[in-house]
Amino acid sequence: MGLAVGLAVGLMLLTNTTHPPAGANPLVVMLAGEHWDFLLMPVAAGAVLIVAFGVIYHRLISGQPYPKRWL
Repeated sequence: MGLAVGLAVGLMLLTNTTHPPAGANPLVVMLAGEHWDFLLMPVAAGAVLIVAFGVIYHRLISGQPYPKRWL
């Protein structure tokens, strides 16, 4: 379990996308006996929805650019 969390945090540091609560995702997979496709649904799907709502909100309601840049 420590290796799973370490790899997740290491990848986040390498990609400059550090989000400490995301380190819990490997723990959920390991402790709950979920398959690795659990990371695609609901985790990845939820992340895509959050970004989509952020883009829609900022473009239609706040008028501010979001995100500041795409990669």
